[in-house]
Amino acid sequence: MSREGSREIEDKAALWAARLERGPLSAVDQTSLDAWLAGDPRRLGAFARARAVALHSLRASALATSRPEEGLAVPDADFSRRRLLAASAAVIVVGASGLAAARWRRSQAFETGRGEVRAVTLSDGSIMTLSALSRTSVRYGREFREVVLTTGEALFSVAASDRPFLVTAGGMRILAESGRFLVRRMDLTPVHVMALEASVRVRRDDGPSLSIMPYRAAALSGDVVESKPVGEIEAARALAWREGRLSFQDALLTEAAAEFARFSDRLIVITDPTVRDMRITGLFPANDPAVFARAAAVSLNLRVAVGPDIIRLSRW
Repeated sequence: MSREGSREIEDKAALWAARLERGPLSAVDQTSLDAWLAGDPRRLGAFARARAVALHSLRASALATSRPEEGLAVPDADFSRRRLLAASAAVIVVGASGLAAARWRRSQAFETGRGEVRAVTLSDGSIMTLSALSRTSVRYGREFREVVLTTGEALFSVAASDRPFLVTAGGMRILAESGRFLVRRMDLTPVHVMALEASVRVRRDDGPSLSIMPYRAAALSGDVVESKPVGEIEAARALAWREGRLSFQDALLTEAAAEFARFSDRLIVITDPTVRDMRITGLFPANDPAVFARAAAVSLNLRVAVGPDIIRLSRW
């Protein structure tokens, strides 16, 4: 079968965007859209662009039909920054009120199973792509759009809107207006944020906020948010799971084993502490830990025993 061309992808994305403008998708249509988006990484970007054009057209139409005396307010230079900070403050204020409970009841949950990658189109046209074993709750209010990442990993392609986009993960809050960024929250590890085609602001609970520019990453370590630059290769490595692969650069074998446990029922077991601290680099199919284990055994001179449920790595 020939590979789908860019023009064909753009045309299909426009059709899906137009379909969404007519109203919410049925369960069958949503499943079809999710499957189409997951079939090719290029489709996510095309669909986000199509939705942005559609939303822009709707706003332009609404402005054109508004009364002349209403006028248009021109935002000052600090408008975006104030709006993001106000949204963050609003989350804290309503957290202890009855309104917060009502908003939780209106939230929508999305999660993935082991080995599952799912792209979800949100009501504003934003796309949330969940990695395996991820759990989120989405709730949209008048002042902001909010996603709570309970566990796992999610790539956000945020459509432009007059409401900031807020992601809460652990003790970190991430605010953006548009663009793409990745958030990762795993057990016993710091919350990680990678800004790709977006500028985001991160903050630790009530602490000061930190601006993260495109192709920079931030990690929550204790009460401190630490930031560092990210190259294109490192960004591609972090997103390899979207294509059914796992990419490691000087990673501990135990870290790699934990990643494979999210994508396969066959567990990699390492009992020798001297083997656990060994490191590996490479690109591997996410659903086949045996391929990884055999490669690790060859490159690190280890013994591998592959069973139906357990794969063991040890010294000779």
